Amino acid sequence: MENAFETALGLYRAGRGAEAVAMLRALADHRPGEPAVLNLLGVCLHAAGQTDEAGTALRAALALAPDHAEALLNLAALRNGAGRRSAAAACLRRLLVLDPGLRDGLRLLGATLSEMGDLDGAEAVLRRVARLVPDGIEERFNLAATLCQTGAPDRAIRALRQAIALRPEGAFAYGLLGACCLRAGDLDAAEAAYARALRLDPAAADARHGRVRVARYRATARAARSGAGPDGLALRGAFATASGYSHMARRLIEALRRRRIPLEILGLLADERWPFEPLDRPVRARALLNVLIPMAVERVPGLPTVTFTMFEGHPIPPSWLVHSRSSDVVVVPTRASRRAWIARGFPEARLRLCPLGIDPESGDGAPLHLTLPDGRPVAEIPYRFLNVSDFIPRKNVDGLLRVWLRATDRRDPACLILKLAIGGRPHGRTELADLVRRGEAATGRRLAQAAPILLVDAVLDEARMNGLYRAATHYWSLSHGEGWDLPMATAGALGLGLIAPRHTAYLDYLHDGIAHLIPAGTAPATRPYEDEPWAPFHGLDWWQPDEEAAVAALQAVIRKGAALPSAADHLRRHFTWDQSAATLLTILGGLGLAPRPEGA
Repeated sequence: MENAFETALGLYRAGRGAEAVAMLRALADHRPGEPAVLNLLGVCLHAAGQTDEAGTALRAALALAPDHAEALLNLAALRNGAGRRSAAAACLRRLLVLDPGLRDGLRLLGATLSEMGDLDGAEAVLRRVARLVPDGIEERFNLAATLCQTGAPDRAIRALRQAIALRPEGAFAYGLLGACCLRAGDLDAAEAAYARALRLDPAAADARHGRVRVARYRATARAARSGAGPDGLALRGAFATASGYSHMARRLIEALRRRRIPLEILGLLADERWPFEPLDRPVRARALLNVLIPMAVERVPGLPTVTFTMFEGHPIPPSWLVHSRSSDVVVVPTRASRRAWIARGFPEARLRLCPLGIDPESGDGAPLHLTLPDGRPVAEIPYRFLNVSDFIPRKNVDGLLRVWLRATDRRDPACLILKLAIGGRPHGRTELADLVRRGEAATGRRLAQAAPILLVDAVLDEARMNGLYRAATHYWSLSHGEGWDLPMATAGALGLGLIAPRHTAYLDYLHDGIAHLIPAGTAPATRPYEDEPWAPFHGLDWWQPDEEAAVAALQAVIRKGAALPSAADHLRRHFTWDQSAATLLTILGGLGLAPRPEGA
């Protein structure tokens, strides 16, 4: 036994930790009071893939020696890898009380806080590391990368230049510097940074796209100064992707073109092309309209920056406020978003309200033919509830499943059509299966006891999406917060019965006469079934729909035939994309930035 520990340590250092587990177990039984043995056992168990047992061994080591630095660091790394970042951060803070200058502990704490979404906390820790290691390349670069998210561009630019001075051959750092310079509106500095990145790595896609944007912005600025042609509008958005912002940008472009507004369309990368007519030629733009989140906004010298965006919680995160300040005006679609910006300290005078539109334009499109897992056609089920969501915690899919399990029985004439965007996630179905298991445990009901659920995770084009809406009788959401919820608005415009929480965007286009609104309180924004904060909403609250009321609402429809007047007429009359475009043009006109229609 005397040399067993050294032998086990040698195996671990040689990358053969799994082979040392049995030896260390025996040693721990023979000498149970030695934390170093338990610490090494925990590390080797982790290497062998036995994560739970590794945690037990590391906790046992700390029970014997609460100040054991290696065990604290190893337990923090283990918890971080398991997604328990709050617990990992607690370990690291305890470790840093013992050794305030521990470089590895500080670096891991900074990374952990960043992954938690505590960007301000991460910045403070990474600044501390950079002071301790003034010539540390990785430390400087980690700080710079965090500042790109949290700070005004000038702070990130300074930190990046310091990191580049220590390692001038890094192409990625130059690409990041170029992006920060674009946010600051410094085209010359951005061009120089991207050019340097491409000399170091000719295949650097971000730098290549960045240079395209620099060239487009130069042309846009020249055209705006030219004085020739009608006043128009430059619009930048992710119109070529499948996101909600992309859909919003496409609809606004279409509505503005119906009004013959001269547009120059700039994609997220800048080399995307509008598919229906050439809209990549510069116009004499009065402003640059960014249909994007504030962190993605870039500025064109000489043009006012208008940002059309939204947020689903209250208030906006601190980083959103910092990035919003680079915009002259922020346009939001709902009163809840407006309150979220004001509550964080954004000037009320620089906020404008412009509701979005709906998409009922498919007219008499046929319902999508769907079949339940047991082979029955969905169309034969009298009550067909639809939910269309990204598979993220904010959409409260876990709450939907809990309520469905509690509210329905397999003999009920109902089904749930769950359209989830999990196709791009390699473990999406596994994560959903885990959520179902947790829902079953929480409710004491098995999935087989409830009315059937049909998962639709294929990517559908707009025609098939409208067919999916038409295959349902009701649309139901238990979201924790919405900037708009286009699927809900579209479903209502197509005549589906609506069940929604009484919060955020829903209160701007629904009311009790046309929808069943479920009471909702506020609660910390955490991941399903965990106390861990959901990173995008770190430190914020969101809305928690009343699940008892949701159960009652579903049962009233399914078992009592409860009905509400249709929302279709209200939504079609008051929320169209043409009305949204008209409101946007009125806002621009009030700012002295109104474009003129062609031929006017």
